[in-house]
Amino acid sequence: MILNNFRRFFLFIFLFFSGGLLPANAKSLPVSFCPSTSKEVSYPFPKLAYPKDTTYFAMYRNRGVQVKIILPEQPLQGMILLLPGWNLPDVDWSAKTSVCSKALSMNFGLVFVEMGKSVYMDSIYPSMRKDYQFYPTRTWLWDTVIQPLQKYGWFTPGSPSFVMGLSTGARGALILGIEHSHCFKAVAGLSGDYNPLLDKKDGLMVNTLGAFEKNEFRWKGTNNISLRSDEITTHLFLAHGENDQIVPIAQTLDLWNRLNKIKLEKSSIDYKKNKNASTVFKAFLFKSVVGKDPKKLCYMSVKDANHDYQFWDFAGKKALDFFAEVNDSERKKYIDLRPTLHKKGNK
Repeated sequence: MILNNFRRFFLFIFLFFSGGLLPANAKSLPVSFCPSTSKEVSYPFPKLAYPKDTTYFAMYRNRGVQVKIILPEQPLQGMILLLPGWNLPDVDWSAKTSVCSKALSMNFGLVFVEMGKSVYMDSIYPSMRKDYQFYPTRTWLWDTVIQPLQKYGWFTPGSPSFVMGLSTGARGALILGIEHSHCFKAVAGLSGDYNPLLDKKDGLMVNTLGAFEKNEFRWKGTNNISLRSDEITTHLFLAHGENDQIVPIAQTLDLWNRLNKIKLEKSSIDYKKNKNASTVFKAFLFKSVVGKDPKKLCYMSVKDANHDYQFWDFAGKKALDFFAEVNDSERKKYIDLRPTLHKKGNK
């Protein structure tokens, strides 16, 4: 039986990298997309033809997890990994918000992964509830889904690659941004939970990490984003609804207040729960920078907003604007740097 499992595993690896797991009408991704080995790489991406709407399955614990890639019609300006919340379909990003249509119109490519009830832990713990063990970890997400895409130049050091998550997916986005900061230009977390210590009786965390009294080291360890705030080195966008009854806004405020901010600026914009709503609420934006190599920080607090797709539509589109702003500033830095790189190359 063990031998058969090994055979299935190696057959899957062969099919995946040979294109055998792509749908019949999909083209293989171009190998020529591999980034240059020199320090001077094209920005943002080489102008090549890409496959459209590619869907395949990556194996996790003997089952296939759906991965979907959607690319724009025009030259690619960046790639975004969109992470779903706990037990929320990954394609809800597209079905229930206009974030995806806006991203494609801005020439961002999109990667969706069906994470199910994942809480984006690094591994499976002995105290984790058995049915939770059925869903992918963030280690699997990086090793099995993201790393194979790096051969196309996506999610590689210096590339215009981003990650955005909603609800529990925000937890996943920020931890990936911390642990693989060299591969993401910016990270966005919408309605995320970042510090399990704020509610030691939270069912989701107890069922994942185990009871606090017996597993204190896990509650305070690598899965606690707030306690790792000094490791955040990417550009960062945070948003939370003030009326969130599922994940209290205190989660985002706890993280925001731990960041070493300088040059803090405050502004406001209007927020409607839907297009036809007569009541207009205020969304407050706080912008700052952090670190010796200044990184942009943005926190958006939205009056009367809930833990729902109406809010995530609004906040997600603001996050896209933030990504575009980062892209523009990075592109300018690259253009300014090219003469220096060219001179070094001629020595």
